[in-house]
Amino acid sequence: MKRKSILAAAAAAALVALLAPGAQAIVGFRGATWGDLRQEFPEELPNNLILQGWVKQGVDWVEWRHATLNTYVALRYRWDLEGYDWNNTLGPALGLSLDLYSSKGLSATAGVEYIWDRYLESDRNDNKLALYLGWYGWWDLKR
Repeated sequence: MKRKSILAAAAAAALVALLAPGAQAIVGFRGATWGDLRQEFPEELPNNLILQGWVKQGVDWVEWRHATLNTYVALRYRWDLEGYDWNNTLGPALGLSLDLYSSKGLSATAGVEYIWDRYLESDRNDNKLALYLGWYGWWDLKR
């Protein structure tokens, strides 16, 4: 029941933003990818190569100064050399996010995402709703 309420609230927020004065049809088609490939050397477990990440393609519907309202589809993946079930997933996701940008070195995102995880080793499926807050920052100590 809570999932439906959260999705309904997210859809209502998107609709309000789209109908707001000054809203344009489509601002952009922003895509992104993130990935991490690492070799871990734990003392108790065998050496394990791990690959994880996602690829997203979205639509920016509304833009305000340094913020955009975005809907997106994503493909999430995790794979490891040892074949651990929790590290071997592949699945799509749908999401809605509010993304903030700054030229001063910080960006942030908040949103809701529905994920369909498929575990490759056990053929198990895990569908879940995620609320998230993310950030990224950078700096230059020389400047």
